[in-house]
Amino acid sequence: MKSHERCLTSMKVRLIDIEKSFAGKQVIRPVSITIESGSFTTLLGPSGCGKTTLLRMIAGLETPDAGEIWFDETCVFSKKEGIDLPPEKRGLGFVFQDFALWPHMTVFENVAFGLRARRQTDGLKERVERALAAVQLEEFAGRYPHQLSGGQQQRVAFARAIVIEPSCILFDEPLSALDALLREEMRYELKKLVSERGITSVFVTHDQTEAMSMSDRIAVLNAGVVDQYDAPEEIYAHPQTQFVAHFVGKSNWLNETQLFRPENISEEKRQGCREFQLPVESVQYLGDSYEIFLRYDMETSSRCALKDIELGEGQNLARAGRAVDGKKVSLPDCADEDRESCTWMVHSSKRATPGELYCVYIDPEKIVTVQEN
Repeated sequence: MKSHERCLTSMKVRLIDIEKSFAGKQVIRPVSITIESGSFTTLLGPSGCGKTTLLRMIAGLETPDAGEIWFDETCVFSKKEGIDLPPEKRGLGFVFQDFALWPHMTVFENVAFGLRARRQTDGLKERVERALAAVQLEEFAGRYPHQLSGGQQQRVAFARAIVIEPSCILFDEPLSALDALLREEMRYELKKLVSERGITSVFVTHDQTEAMSMSDRIAVLNAGVVDQYDAPEEIYAHPQTQFVAHFVGKSNWLNETQLFRPENISEEKRQGCREFQLPVESVQYLGDSYEIFLRYDMETSSRCALKDIELGEGQNLARAGRAVDGKKVSLPDCADEDRESCTWMVHSSKRATPGELYCVYIDPEKIVTVQEN
């Protein structure tokens, strides 16, 4: 894509105590977040968590039951004040999952549609051509949607969103209909497109790879609640709840509220680390390494050389004292009657054999404590 002058009118979006219910069921509990001007913010969560509903309320396509929405210093929705600016007056761009292209219109006319609808026809030809050049579709202006590939159709949708020069673009899972390789390519192009222009972007997805690779900040939604709103690095390294830790990245659990990430396991003995000898469940070859799955449960824990050690400030590794061979050893909560075992994952350069005992070491400083959901 070609460079472009940065957008001078990107805006801050503020949601204040926004709520929404359908048929008596609350799908968005009071949500308050601020999306900074020019940032790329992702609403991340599983199906049914409320992320698309939240996006549609920002757009004006759904009406909140309570709260306020502000674009910079302009209130576009307030239940208390009776303010509800319609979608066409909010100055937003949209990119949808199904592209939403008019099949009877050429690429040029699809991109020009928003300008004509707004009666912004001065310099229309030049503006459309610039938008098409930005997505490398100058030579496809006369084609129809059915004559384009999925990636090209998505680029048309991007061009249609930026041609109106919006202060903010809303993306509703725009890459989910593409195959894996094309999706990766379009992630890069989409982020570059909006970053060069400094456009505030709000992106909805259930794909954590998209969220982590593209976002300045991520709001992780769980059953209508924003469990955590943070930078991708912070969400991965310091998840605040069980749900965030389970949903974002892979985790090895010591008990119900304490975990560590797979890359924090060491195969070499280090000072102050905790040693575990666990049976190998299975092995997967990834091309440049092996993914080894270990069984962590009461029986294997009883064979581990577990020692009480100093944990980092604010950490308290939950322990259940049990008698094994006349000695008291530490057992994880995940090995109790309700949850007999769990699986740990290790990346290694060496192949392991299912059934063998595999020795690993954990630095207590790498253990993360999260809130119960």
